[in-house]
Amino acid sequence: MKKAIKVVFPVLAAASILASCTPDSTTGGSGTTTLLVWEDASNIPTLETIAEYFKADYKRAYPLAPDIEIRFEARNEAAAVSDLLTIGESGEGPDIAAITSDTLATAVRSNLVAPATYDEEIKNCFEPEIVSNVTIDGEVYAYPITSESQTIMYDRSKVEDPSIFDSFDALLASGESIAWDVNDEDCAYYCFGFLTDADLFGEDGTDASSLNLDTEKGAQNLLDAFTTYRSAITPAAPETAAALLAAGEVAGIVTSPFLYQTLANSIGEENVGLHKLPTINGEEMRPFSGYKEYVVSTYSSQPALAQMFANYIVNPDSQIQRMLDLNYLPTRYDGDVNEFLGENEILEVYQESYDLSKPMPTIEQMGYYWSPMINFCEQMWNAGTALTLDQVKTGLQEVEDTIKGND
Repeated sequence: MKKAIKVVFPVLAAASILASCTPDSTTGGSGTTTLLVWEDASNIPTLETIAEYFKADYKRAYPLAPDIEIRFEARNEAAAVSDLLTIGESGEGPDIAAITSDTLATAVRSNLVAPATYDEEIKNCFEPEIVSNVTIDGEVYAYPITSESQTIMYDRSKVEDPSIFDSFDALLASGESIAWDVNDEDCAYYCFGFLTDADLFGEDGTDASSLNLDTEKGAQNLLDAFTTYRSAITPAAPETAAALLAAGEVAGIVTSPFLYQTLANSIGEENVGLHKLPTINGEEMRPFSGYKEYVVSTYSSQPALAQMFANYIVNPDSQIQRMLDLNYLPTRYDGDVNEFLGENEILEVYQESYDLSKPMPTIEQMGYYWSPMINFCEQMWNAGTALTLDQVKTGLQEVEDTIKGND
């Protein structure tokens, strides 16, 4: 489980406020009064701690600058870009917003976010796959917070043998079920993992012309999950399923890391266990993975300071703070990050799941995937055990046609 300690941030000199991975970086920007940051509610306490370190370091570097106030407003990351679109140029929006990677392209195309000032540091300190995820048309626009994928979360005190989660066959034989969002608003996210051989915009998710959802293995996997293994699945969104797990009505929940703290508060952190998704038809599932990212608003009244703070809150020490407080998988591995990562079994499962995953494409065409895929999953699940392979394949082809028709 996570270590019950806090990172002690060093006192940073002016030349290191940028938290660069190289020792000869220089600072820029100027002090000001207030920054407003949109952040998921569960992350705000940790970010408030990091903000205090930033303010102290900034004051040491710029003793004559005005004091900084950093305010946090709770805002769902997945909805942040659509909220920015609504606010527009009103001046009421944030300086920095936490968003999900699949919404970055829309934000860029809508001129809502500014290019990242510290793009060279991002290119030098993060893995190429992560850099690619925050890059649109050759320009870096975001600061990566965490990488995440889907796992099964369960109660260690109630599951004597976690191997029941190894495969759908084992789960079926156990007589238990796991909560899975197969027919709700997030089902397009949680059901993609069944499509193990589908092509969704190419290997790296950037090729709009590469699309093939109607594949043999994927269609068969989804058919079997919704019919043969139907009794092993309890349809429920993760937020709803948390109560089912606490009541012992399900053995586990298929979810992304956002639910971890809710379960820790509900059943006790010592009881929260993680397992990768079960195999189906002898194959590892391929769940979606994605990144949480910070972006600086085009309409920020303090753009230089906002860029500096956005860069600061993804530096190695900030990554470690999130690992310790929130069990977030890091996006960079310099400094002491690897040491902490290797001592955390929760993060080891996150990493295993991430290694099996497909990063969500960030191109604009991804926006046309969600609605038809949600309708498809709902229809397939509601068909019950009478569902056929032809229905699945036809439905997947219709999703594909819809995406292509909007391109």
